[in-house]
Amino acid sequence: MSRLSILLSTLTSSIIILGCTPSTPNSPSISAETNQTKSADNAPETTAVQRVQEVYWKLIGVEGKAVMEDPNGREAYIILKLEGNHLQGFGGCNILLGSYELNENDHTVHFSRVASTMMSCSRITDEAEFLKALEKVDHYSIDEGVLLLQKAGKTVATFEASYQP
Repeated sequence: MSRLSILLSTLTSSIIILGCTPSTPNSPSISAETNQTKSADNAPETTAVQRVQEVYWKLIGVEGKAVMEDPNGREAYIILKLEGNHLQGFGGCNILLGSYELNENDHTVHFSRVASTMMSCSRITDEAEFLKALEKVDHYSIDEGVLLLQKAGKTVATFEASYQP
């Protein structure tokens, strides 16, 4: 079993064991696997997160290494906005902005003009690795609320769906 497979298996197990994901005060929380919605009879209805756009994707791994949470800092994330195909996010130190091209039929995605503010912090090296990974991406897949950004079949960044804005 490859190191990446072991990492993903460990991360998935941790997500299932913990059963919690952070949320913001104005955003509904979802688990890593499902989006909870209410049906007409007000009973919970569970559907898998399958879309890539307009979802808050929390960064959990880059180039096969798990991202360690900083209890005093903000988490790294991306959101692929529908309007104008804009990327927005946070890299661990800086705000991220950019553009993307997406083809949902063949699961291709390319990021371009990704830029960030220029603040320095203790996690700047991790953020630089994250930005380099985004530059490489050519495909994506989503499996049980986990987004894998890939280059030539190799996963370069892993995210979990934290909530849908």
